[in-house]
Amino acid sequence: MFSNLSNKTLALHLFRISFGINYFFHGIVRIPHLHSFVDSMQNTMQDTLLPQVLVTPLAYGIPFVEIIVGLLLILNIKTRESLVITIALMNILVIGSSFAQKWDLVGLQATYIGFLFLLLYFTSDKNESIQKIKI
Repeated sequence: MFSNLSNKTLALHLFRISFGINYFFHGIVRIPHLHSFVDSMQNTMQDTLLPQVLVTPLAYGIPFVEIIVGLLLILNIKTRESLVITIALMNILVIGSSFAQKWDLVGLQATYIGFLFLLLYFTSDKNESIQKIKI
């Protein structure tokens, strides 16, 4: 099954799948406790310049975006677009964490952005260089 893939291609698939699993389960575990997640985000941002009118809908949307991009990355569907959306999401989170002065989170989010950049960089524009895994 994997014998026709180069190590680079296989590594790229595993890297993409790993990030997909990460985002998918970030979203999945938040859904049953969605209101707690939203309350936590609201509390974190309450003493910042960010208005609740922006924080609340974003907090409700984050888990669903995570599930969708995670699933798309796992399945290797619209990979380029999913990575762009995920990088945009991470940048939004960096902005929020910066307003809240949560510099440890900013550093972690920047690390995610770096890995997402690498994944996007090594993914062909049209997924041509990523051979599909034949099962």
